[in-house]
Amino acid sequence: MGLRITAALAGLVGGLAWISVLVFDRADARPVLIDTLTWIGVFLLAMATLVAGASLVSRSATWLRVVVAVCFTVLVGSLVSLVTGTTDDQLTYAGFGAVAVLVSLVALVRTERAPSGSHAR
Repeated sequence: MGLRITAALAGLVGGLAWISVLVFDRADARPVLIDTLTWIGVFLLAMATLVAGASLVSRSATWLRVVVAVCFTVLVGSLVSLVTGTTDDQLTYAGFGAVAVLVSLVALVRTERAPSGSHAR
């Protein structure tokens, strides 16, 4: 299984975990369950975001891939933190979880095309 598929699956499960935080919070579930799902979502979505950031750069520059992956993850994390500070935490997590699920599904469905053109050899 490729790294892209692993990251998409992590994003999918992490997004579903954040959506379930909202559902369980509204159902008055135990706080331990809500906290556990929140942290599972954080870990899985951070992993998926790191891979997404690394995929923005050519494979030949490994050091640049690491820098961009970390910076992209910090950028997304600061965006989540900014929005969380102005609205309900669980609603924000569910919103970002829904976005993560959609992006992950697109990444899983998208087919890898073979390179074409004169430089494809």
